[in-house]
Amino acid sequence: MISLPRNDLEKQDILTKIIKKFSKDKKYTEVEVNEIIKSFDVDDYTLIRRELVNFNYFAKDSYKSLYWVKTYELSKEELEKIEKRYKKIKDF
Repeated sequence: MISLPRNDLEKQDILTKIIKKFSKDKKYTEVEVNEIIKSFDVDDYTLIRRELVNFNYFAKDSYKSLYWVKTYELSKEELEKIEKRYKKIKDF
């Protein structure tokens, strides 16, 4: 069973693998998104769905509960921001 690490940078490998199962030219219902995520044998599919939105892999229409792919990978700059944020928290 797959669990997301606490470290945001370490989460990216798992999130990247999952987002690649979605097509960029399709909008998905929440049920469809959940089913695809569940196919990875994850312990908390709702957390993973939220993290895909939080890290901007997915865009979401909250009124219609539709999701679509924004990107399959985060840019180097976005990853550096995550790393800096993690270091600040760690040093706190």
